[in-house]
Amino acid sequence: MPSSWSDEEIDYAYNATKALGAYGISDEASVAACKRLGKFAEKHDSLAIYHTHGQFGEPGFDVDTLLSYSPANRLNLDVGHYFGATGKHPNDVIIKYHDRIPMIHVKDKTGPDHATPNANRPFGQGGTPIADVLLLLKKEKWPIDVFVELEYDIPSDSDPVKEVIKCIDYMRNILE
Repeated sequence: MPSSWSDEEIDYAYNATKALGAYGISDEASVAACKRLGKFAEKHDSLAIYHTHGQFGEPGFDVDTLLSYSPANRLNLDVGHYFGATGKHPNDVIIKYHDRIPMIHVKDKTGPDHATPNANRPFGQGGTPIADVLLLLKKEKWPIDVFVELEYDIPSDSDPVKEVIKCIDYMRNILE
């Protein structure tokens, strides 16, 4: 976790980020990470981008507080984890924080009330409203990058590259 690195390691990472043309460093969303890494992002005129897993489903989780620790703090919303943990539509979070979300991770999951709660599924076989998310981003033209996060079990007759291609094709079909 980058926020647990030494000051020198974090400075090095941000220098590398700048040299590579990346827009920031990602870490797991937590109070400690948001308090520490955001200050380094400010120093390096970069971003500290916090990935979410099930935090939105945890009592007391407050993304506003996490983002408030630094103007450089951003959210890497994982819409699959959000849906899997809460059963709620991720578009509400995207609409509220679109100016603080540079990237979204997409996966398909079952919701918390499903017989197999919060389980990863091939795209189109879970309950994550992937189409709604993509169509919102297309309609609003927000500059939010979308990444496939391949976490479901890969069939024995396939491989990760083939599965990512299937996921991308699934999303392209939505956007056509």
